Amino acid sequence: MKVAQIAGFLGSGKTTALMRIVDGLVCDGRKVAIIVNDVGDISVDARYIEAHGLKAKEISGGCICCQIAGSFAETIAKLYDSFAPDIIIVEPSGVAIPWGLKRAAEYAEAKTEVVIEHAPVITLVDASRIDLMMKAVKRLVETQIREADICFINKVDIASEEDIAKAGELIREMNDHAEIHRMSSETGEGIEYAVKAIEDRISPRYDESVEIQRLKEQYDSEE
Repeated sequence: MKVAQIAGFLGSGKTTALMRIVDGLVCDGRKVAIIVNDVGDISVDARYIEAHGLKAKEISGGCICCQIAGSFAETIAKLYDSFAPDIIIVEPSGVAIPWGLKRAAEYAEAKTEVVIEHAPVITLVDASRIDLMMKAVKRLVETQIREADICFINKVDIASEEDIAKAGELIREMNDHAEIHRMSSETGEGIEYAVKAIEDRISPRYDESVEIQRLKEQYDSEE
């Protein structure tokens, strides 16, 4: 079973993009479940999700990848046992760490017969608010970008080309291996690419040695 996370800080357009991506997966015949990490005031409405014929589980009380890692793994295991989805889409909170979320998801393997695969980690970056986010929550923004496989510069339909270019430069400075693409949930730009990436590609499993090296590089670069 594949776990796909769509990361991004609050206001980056995760929820709208997520539902467009899920629509694409369902249209391709994929059986999809969604886990919402409800930290803060913004989350997907579970009733809206279930109206689309999907399974939804809202989690409260902390970040998926740390305080409630056990609960997150148990949720994945229960979804697998009761619903057997092809893909679980995770909308983590704006404070979730993608690499740690992989580790938390893999804990589900100890609770049922599931084998976890990871889709490419997708991080959405709001081109119209990147400067504000870098000032307010710089470390979290950097971490979510640094640990992404694919970064989508989102809301390109309302952002200026100057802001889009600036966001692209910031992403490349933080992560020289991630793909960078444009996205607009309003026009649909980038949605099909995200759908196919989730369906067809695999991201590495959690590896503590890789995480240690990433942290070392991050903190060394800030000295």
